[in-house]
Amino acid sequence: MHSRRIVFSAIALSVIFLGASLSSGAAARAATGTLSMSWATGGAEQNLGVRLIAVNRRGGSVGAASVLCTTVNGTAVAGKDFTAVNRVVTWASGDAADKWCNVTISDAIPFTGQKTFYVKLSNPTGAPLGASTTTKVTIYGNKGGGLVSLSAATYTTAQNAGSVKITVNRTGGSSGGASVSYATANSTAIAGTNYTSERSSLSWGNGDAAPKTFVIPISNATPFSGTKSFAVALSAPSAGGAISSPGTATVAIAGDASMPVGTLMLSTASNSVAQNAGSVTVTVDRTGGSSGAVAVTYGEVNGSAVAGTDYTATSGTLTITDGTMKVTVTLLGQYVAAGFHKAGDGAGVIWKRLLRGASYRL
Repeated sequence: MHSRRIVFSAIALSVIFLGASLSSGAAARAATGTLSMSWATGGAEQNLGVRLIAVNRRGGSVGAASVLCTTVNGTAVAGKDFTAVNRVVTWASGDAADKWCNVTISDAIPFTGQKTFYVKLSNPTGAPLGASTTTKVTIYGNKGGGLVSLSAATYTTAQNAGSVKITVNRTGGSSGGASVSYATANSTAIAGTNYTSERSSLSWGNGDAAPKTFVIPISNATPFSGTKSFAVALSAPSAGGAISSPGTATVAIAGDASMPVGTLMLSTASNSVAQNAGSVTVTVDRTGGSSGAVAVTYGEVNGSAVAGTDYTATSGTLTITDGTMKVTVTLLGQYVAAGFHKAGDGAGVIWKRLLRGASYRL
C-alpha cells in the first residue's frame, strides 16, 4: 500500500514537470516571436519590375533570428518569368521590423493571361515559423498591342484656325509594334471646300505608349456662318491590338462669316378691312436670316382714303429682336360724321426698311 502511493506520487510529479516544460516553450516563443509571410497571395503586372514580398516577426524580438526565403516555380518559371530568390532574412535581437524578400519580374518574353509562382519560408533559427509561410504571386501578362482610341468624341475649331489636331492614345499594353488607320468623312462640312480629306495610319514601336497626332487642314476660302461638321474614324488595328471607345469623332467647324440678318418684307401685298372694323393689323416677315436686332420705320400715305377722315395716321419704328422672324403692327381707322367712305379703298402704307432704305407700298 505504501509503494503504490510512491508510484502515484512519481506519476503526478512527472506530469507537473511536463506542464512546466510546456509553459517554458510557450514563453520562449513569446519572447522570440514567430516568423511568417505578410500576405498569403499577391499580384504583379509583368512590366512591374520588382515585386515586394514582406516577411515579418511578430509576438516578440528576444535574440537574433533568421529564416530562408526561396522562390518555387509554378506556371511561372524562374529565369524566364522572374528571377529566382534564395536568401536568408535576418533580425538582430530586439528587431521586429518587417524584412523584404523581393522578386524581380521579367517582361523579356511577354505573355497573355496569368502565371503564378510561390515564395516560401523555411529553416528558421532563433524563432519558430508562424502560421503563414508561403505567398502565392500571380503575374499578369502584358503581351498585346494594347488599345487605341481617339482622345475625344468631339473636336471643335474655327474656320480661320487653319487646321485641327487629332490625338490618338494607346492604352492597356505596349508590347510589340502597333498601328491603326484613320480617315475623314463628310457630313455638313465638305472635303475640298471646308476641309482637306485625310486618310493614313499611325504607328507605335515596341514599348511605345505615347499619344500620336495627325493634322487636318481647315479652309476658309469660302466663309460660311453657323457650324459645319465632318467625321474622323479609326479602323484596321494591327494584330494584337484593338480599337476602344471613342473610335469615331465629330469635328465641328465654327464658320468665319457673320450670320445673315435677313430681309424684311410685308407678308401680303394688300389688306382689306371694313370701315367699322376699327383697325387693321399688318404683318412684317423677316426672311433669310435672323441674326441681331433690326429696326424699320413705318407710316401711311393717302390713297383715295384720306388720313384724318377715313383713317388715323400712324407712324413709328418697329424693332425686331435677335432671332425673331415675324412682327405685327396695328393701324387705326377713323369714322366720318357724314358716314362718307369709298368702297374698296383702304389706307396706303409705306414701310421703310432701314437696312437698305427700300420702301414697300400697300
